[in-house]
This record gives sequence, structure tokens and C-alpha cells, in this order.
Amino acid sequence: MPRKLRRAPDRQEDPLDMYSTWDVRIARLFYYSFVIATIIIMTGTYVTFLIGIPVNVWEWYLSLELAYQIAIWGAIITAHVLVLVFFYAAFRGGMYRMCRILYKNRKIAKKYEGKNLLRWLVGVLLLGIYFTVFAIIIGVLTADFWDVVARLWRWMVENFNAGHWILWIGIVIFCVILFFFLMFVIWNHLVYLFLQVIVREKEKEEVDMEIKRERIQKMSEEERMKEYTKDTGRAATIRGRETRAYKSWKKKMGAK
Repeated sequence: MPRKLRRAPDRQEDPLDMYSTWDVRIARLFYYSFVIATIIIMTGTYVTFLIGIPVNVWEWYLSLELAYQIAIWGAIITAHVLVLVFFYAAFRGGMYRMCRILYKNRKIAKKYEGKNLLRWLVGVLLLGIYFTVFAIIIGVLTADFWDVVARLWRWMVENFNAGHWILWIGIVIFCVILFFFLMFVIWNHLVYLFLQVIVREKEKEEVDMEIKRERIQKMSEEERMKEYTKDTGRAATIRGRETRAYKSWKKKMGAK
């Protein structure tokens, strides 16, 4: 009995397939960073809550029967598992949304992936703008502002507990990640903006060239020779014979 031909397993199209490996890696890095920062903030809030629980609440908990104590911890663990399941379930959709935010128009970007120089020029331009704005802000701030910052820091050292510090670190990490995320988004979107301008200009040139081809195809041979000389500054014929360049030009214009 002849063997049946093997078929490749059907694979559903993944919305992330339109993005390159590095696109997805960068999006995954930002996604995981936001998740970790969020977990740190939640942990800080949780520890602050536990530290702030009055002593009589713990006494009440210890006075309960063992079954009730286990039930309370079971509810707490279940709530944490639900949060983990939510992050896991939202990962795929979250990654796709993250890629859509980071990379505005992937079709244009794929068409001009070789224009790395443009990406670096836009990056250098943005860095120059950021450093200029940062220097202006530092110059505008007075000594009183830094004195307020120093006093605030001393107050934090004197009054913060472990939960407050974890919460503060989580918020700082989240803000730093958000800053770099916004900078990356602005960089990519500016690159796409310049690429769109390039695409429009190229499409305009293609339309103009098509109109020119149609016009030349309707010309007589004498008119084509004059057009060629006007276009290139070269003679169409030498000693009564068409030049190779003129023949190539006619072929390019679709003229016979």
C-alpha cells in the first residue's frame, strides 16, 4: 500500500510574525521590565500594609482555629495565583500591543530596513535635544530646589520602613523604564515619519516617470532623439547610427 505524503502541520498566523526577531526581543524586554517594576510596587504596597497592621489584628488571627487560618492564607495565595494567570494570559496580547506602540508602521520599515544611517541620525538628533533640554533645566533650577530635595531625602531616611523603601524603589524603576520606553517610541516614530516623506517622494517620482514614459512612447523617432539629447546632454546618433546609450534609454522608456 503506497504511503501517503506527509503534510506540514497547519500553523495559525501569528500577529507577531510581521515583526523581526529583534523587534519582538526589544518589546519583550520592555514588557518584562514593566511587569517586574509592577511586581516590586505591589510587593512594597503589600509589605507596607503588613507592617501597618495593628497588633490586635494579629492576635485575632492567632486566636482563630487552624482551619480558618489556613483558609485565609489559601485565599491570599489564590489571589496571587490569579494575578500570575492574568499576566500569563495577557502576555501574548500585551506583546502585540507593545509592538504596535513601539513600531508604528512596520510595512514601511521593512521596505527601508537598510536605511540604518537615517535611524542613527535621528537618534543623534534626539540625544542632542535631550541633553540641551536637560542642561537648561539644571541651569534654571536654583539652590533652594536642591535644598528641598536634600531635606526630603533626610525625611525619607528617618521615616521610611522596609515597605516604603520597596515601594519607592519600584516607582523609581518604573519611571526609569517608562522614560526609556517613551524615548524609544519617539525615536522609532520620528524615523517612520521621515520614511513616509521618502516614500511619498519616491512614489511621486515613479508617477512622473510613468507619465514621461507614456509621453515618449507617443513621440516620433525624431522627437525622441531631441528629448534624449535634452534629457542627457548626449547625441542620440553617431555617424547615422543609434548609440548604445540611446537604445538603452529607449528600452527603459518602453519605446520601440
